[in-house]
Amino acid sequence: AKCEGEEAWKHVGILDIYGFENLQHNSFEQLCINLANERLQQYFVENVLRAEQELYKREALPWIGLPLPDAQPVFNAIAQIFKTLDDYSQNLTRGVGNATDKGFCQKVVDEANKDAARRDVLRQLKMTGGGRRSVAGPCLNEGFIIKHYAGQVQYNTESWLDKNNDRLLAECEALICESTNTLVKSLGDDDSQAGKGPLFRSISKKYQKDLESLLDTLSTCNLHYIRCFKPNGEQTPDIFTGQLVLDQVVQCGTIELVKIMHDGYPNRCPFEEITTRFRDLLPERFQRYGMRTFIEALMLAYEVPPQEW
Repeated sequence: AKCEGEEAWKHVGILDIYGFENLQHNSFEQLCINLANERLQQYFVENVLRAEQELYKREALPWIGLPLPDAQPVFNAIAQIFKTLDDYSQNLTRGVGNATDKGFCQKVVDEANKDAARRDVLRQLKMTGGGRRSVAGPCLNEGFIIKHYAGQVQYNTESWLDKNNDRLLAECEALICESTNTLVKSLGDDDSQAGKGPLFRSISKKYQKDLESLLDTLSTCNLHYIRCFKPNGEQTPDIFTGQLVLDQVVQCGTIELVKIMHDGYPNRCPFEEITTRFRDLLPERFQRYGMRTFIEALMLAYEVPPQEW
């Protein structure tokens, strides 16, 4: 944590990310997990890769620049999905209109087609079998495809309206509120039981709020990244699938990071540290030089080309 004094070394947090998910059947839970991975990957790009290039610019170092991925269109597309989902989930609980999962899915696809940026990220499912739907596959209005940083994922939107509501059934809520166990009773919502509370409580909205809070917490910390790569898709030891690992290395930004460090200036040493280390070993006339002048003289003495420091 970034705080003053000894307290800075008394707090260590570990954020263990489950990883990007692309299963045979991807639902609401997978979209939430992949959104978190997408946001954290962009956080890495912004705070490590882009910050590194900005440092080179501030130091007036010769640097051409490296194009970096921008996940903002994906964030916007998913945010609009959740907004539409909240509207349909709320209408379902109130009994307003004809709120169905298929109607929600079609609405999401139609809105995406109206926006050029979202159209590149979110697409309708493709028909299979010569224009006829496969028996096992979903209908066109039962899912969509999102292009994430780690690849395309097909989501099935069945039961999303129910999954997005964090409110318990009235009967279950009543059982909890009437419990004789103090702890269990405290978990209930008396307003909901009495019919005063809202019938709908959005999980997607709470999830996004918690994710923003996590990112705010990360911004107050000194971060160290540990990349974990899946060696194979069989969940079996002693098997290394090169292409699978290479895809993960490329997707998580490791290639860009290595290139920036290789072509840039990976070795950092504060002026004060160099001055303190070498000043006493040099002739007396060097003692009067300022820090930057001393460093320049030291580089000239060791014939280090100006473009390399």
